[in-house]
Amino acid sequence: MQHYRPIHQLFRQAAVVDRQLALVRPFASLATVTNNTSNLKENTNLSNRQKFNQIQPPIKLYEKLEKLGFGTLLKTKRYSGLHKQKAKRDQQRQKFTERVGPPPEPKYTFPLLSFFAGAKAPTSFPPESLDEIAFVGRSNVGKSSLINSVAESNVVRTSDKPGLTQQINFYNVGKLFHMIDMPGYGFAFVDDAEREQWRQLMETYITERKTLKRVYVVLDARHGVKVADIDFFKMLNSKQVKFQIVLTKCDLLVLPNLAKRIITVENHIQQLRNAVKDVVVVSSKTNAGINQFRKEMLFLMGHLKPKEFYEAVQATKDEKEAKKSKSLNSKR
Repeated sequence: MQHYRPIHQLFRQAAVVDRQLALVRPFASLATVTNNTSNLKENTNLSNRQKFNQIQPPIKLYEKLEKLGFGTLLKTKRYSGLHKQKAKRDQQRQKFTERVGPPPEPKYTFPLLSFFAGAKAPTSFPPESLDEIAFVGRSNVGKSSLINSVAESNVVRTSDKPGLTQQINFYNVGKLFHMIDMPGYGFAFVDDAEREQWRQLMETYITERKTLKRVYVVLDARHGVKVADIDFFKMLNSKQVKFQIVLTKCDLLVLPNLAKRIITVENHIQQLRNAVKDVVVVSSKTNAGINQFRKEMLFLMGHLKPKEFYEAVQATKDEKEAKKSKSLNSKR
């Protein structure tokens, strides 16, 4: 028969344990609550700049940005921990391959970009034929320059003056797919009535266009997400339109700040079901990230070919350039 201790002995033992814990760390739970409350107050009192500076991007993000051509971390004490992590990861990679990083990518190419339609009203939309991807963003974020860089073209008009694109412009990418340049939202040198007309035009296109596969929302990396952007994200999400953020002018930020900017943008779209969580980073000025973006677009539209195809195309171009250069030198 199993015997049980009297209940008063259990209470006595519990009291002894409580006294011992109190001697070791008196008011431990109270201290935790107090510390958490004070930390919460400190975080709420921080400015946006201070919160931004406190972000600590992971080493994987730095490696990705370095691969895309956005520079490397400085060899300073501030980043010594990250450099140690990177060295350790490189050693682990070398156990399985002779290369520290992945093999270099070939240059991906698009067919010729050509304008074929413009629409200031839904009735002017061209018939749906090929799949489409659309570019949209606040005025003066570098949207037109981005399209030209990706397509290696100068067909799309660019200007420092906001509001240049005043209609939805349709472009052929050869016979593969269509690229769509949409008017800028937010600030522009137009009156409220015209801005409202643009908004309705864009919403009609986004909602009703069955061939639309993705909307690329272009942001200036220096400024990040603004109120107008958040409203546009929510509109796209509510209409169940798949969209992805593209950060332009990334060459104007130092590498650590660019990594932090990416994290802040990811936080804004984290809860939006129809947002692609991977943020695209590019520079139309230096072409950093452009080749990778071109590859991702080709894959999305179902036209990505094996690497050997692009290597052969590049070899043919190099051969033609070499012959042209040789011909010019012989004439001199």
